[in-house]
Amino acid sequence: MSTREALIQEILKQPEPLLRELQHYLAFLVEHQKDRTDGTAALRAGAWPAGYFQKTAGAFAGEPLERPPQLPFEKREEW
Repeated sequence: MSTREALIQEILKQPEPLLRELQHYLAFLVEHQKDRTDGTAALRAGAWPAGYFQKTAGAFAGEPLERPPQLPFEKREEW
């Protein structure tokens, strides 16, 4: 049985909510693979992926960032 056939058989057994998650994940993988094979230089270890800042810049726009109150320090035994 090929990988494609095995995947199809497994997909046919899964509930719809899981299939939606799988669809989103597959779209992510396809997009990521396309970024890696578009003829640009391969990503170096630690380098930002292509389009990273365009996809993430302003992600929190309009959402206030709130810092929760700091908890008291833990008292530790002296030794």
